[in-house]
Amino acid sequence: MLSEVLYNPELLNNFEPEDIIDIFKNTAEVLAKEPAFVKPDLKAGEAVFVGDTHGDFSTTKYIVKRFLHNSDKQNLIFLGDYVDREPEPEGSVWNLVYLCLLKINFPDRVFLLKGNHEANYAVQCFPYEFNEELGNLFGKTGVKMHDAAVSVFQEMPLMIQTKNGVVAAHGGFPLKDQKIDDKSSTDLIIDILWADPECSPMFRGYGIPKFTEKQLIEFLNSINASCFIRGHDYNVAGKRIYSNKCITVFTCRRYAFRAGITVAKVDLSKKIKDATDVELENLTFSLDTLR
Repeated sequence: MLSEVLYNPELLNNFEPEDIIDIFKNTAEVLAKEPAFVKPDLKAGEAVFVGDTHGDFSTTKYIVKRFLHNSDKQNLIFLGDYVDREPEPEGSVWNLVYLCLLKINFPDRVFLLKGNHEANYAVQCFPYEFNEELGNLFGKTGVKMHDAAVSVFQEMPLMIQTKNGVVAAHGGFPLKDQKIDDKSSTDLIIDILWADPECSPMFRGYGIPKFTEKQLIEFLNSINASCFIRGHDYNVAGKRIYSNKCITVFTCRRYAFRAGITVAKVDLSKKIKDATDVELENLTFSLDTLR
């Protein structure tokens, strides 16, 4: 049944709440084996970086079918924010469950980074509606399901780096020279999951930092990387900024009018000098195609 769901995700509707809880528990065990800063041994093929999906289950299904099922040389790296603000009913639940199944079955080809909405347990974000959605759908069992989902969130890594020069995270990077070794460090969560570039007009509240071009270049040099791929901010989505050292992608239909529905593709066999070597693809398909 589980393997069938990978290729026919509509079967998720047949799952009982206990099935979903078991999937969350199994996913947490898989993610627990990954460090806070993942450095996978990806030397060939393509890495596809997916920005915030925010419960856009239809877009997630399309991306998996398009990139993961068609070739064993393609890898999917999701940059966080899988829940809340969904453009379709129950999207957050099925989006997360499907991503968890992918991680269980393709642990070395699918990577699920933590977004600020997955870190609500440590740093509160607004709106955070995932717990209410589970309660509305599953009643009292929804509380138990949310607890299991949080165990998944807690084990999600914060950053990933490829061998050819790309580093990626949801929002930013350590701004105080912290070591990236604690998945639930409040300090790291604020810098890595909440920060935006200084050139963005986004204001997320007092105490939420913004990073400069100088800070980014210093960080990239310190880890021998040449390009930063991020999500989090639709204001700069699709733009190569900071001397082409940073690029932002957003991948949710709710924000398509502002940010497109975009993924970033990286040839893993090629040394990346900056963001001009990263191919942006706007998935300009109709909503009918997604249904």
